[in-house]
Amino acid sequence: MACLADGLDFFYDMVAGNRSSKLEERRSGSNAAVTFCYIAVVTLWFLIYGRFSNMDFSAIITGASVVQLLGWSILSVKIRGSKSAAGLSSKTLTMWVIHYCCRLCSTTLRNGYVPVDRSGDGAYQLVDFMSLCTVLHLLYCVHKTYAHTYQEEHDSLPLGPLVAGCFTLSLFIRGNLIKVVYFDMVWTMSAYAEIFAMVPQLWMMAQQGGQVDGLTGHYVACIVISGVLTWTFWWWTYPQMEKRGGVAGHVMLCLQTLKLIFSADFMYYYAMAFIGGTNLVLPASEL
Repeated sequence: MACLADGLDFFYDMVAGNRSSKLEERRSGSNAAVTFCYIAVVTLWFLIYGRFSNMDFSAIITGASVVQLLGWSILSVKIRGSKSAAGLSSKTLTMWVIHYCCRLCSTTLRNGYVPVDRSGDGAYQLVDFMSLCTVLHLLYCVHKTYAHTYQEEHDSLPLGPLVAGCFTLSLFIRGNLIKVVYFDMVWTMSAYAEIFAMVPQLWMMAQQGGQVDGLTGHYVACIVISGVLTWTFWWWTYPQMEKRGGVAGHVMLCLQTLKLIFSADFMYYYAMAFIGGTNLVLPASEL
């Protein structure tokens, strides 16, 4: 209970703008707030799964969104607690904004790409909206509140080709579950943006090399775990998309696999650090 109280105090200080003068107090409050985030998000998941779901397999995609929300919550605590946006890629956040905006444009107006259980009747979209709001807040912190700490020189991967590539793919290779070109294309654009969203962040971490902040590591791990859940969903359901959407199902599964390959190196070092109880350290980039 003391941990919960410390976490609530930390969130109150964040909202009120209070700043602790002691580094130890900030770290203690930040750790308690992260624990609070885990408890709150796990409680949210059990609420959704138990009360707003038919406990169908398709709820796994809602679970992936909940894990993403956990990652954004941890990252928000990290930034507000440390008063720094160091190590965070603005370009990755921008890709996630594109992803959530496109996906919500489709899932709030059409039912073709939502979980078939009751979690798709509002809970799934609500979690995505909460994630979108959190990512927009993080972008504001990077470019306004803590702009002086943003390491733009390391966030050097060009964003234009990624966005253009996702848009081009969505024009020619897309699902057909809604059977309205605009909504099918918008949803597919969101899926492609999600696949490549973490590339700028992983690039930035490789450029920096050295030790990765613990909470940043947790945030990336949450996004990767969410990707594993999403891949599992597509593995079991892509045959249905193949029947109704041409080759889009196979393409989506291949790209989801590619996304996990992008993250495999990071997860290896993350797992080794977790098992060994050491700090997360990535090899410096040769580029």
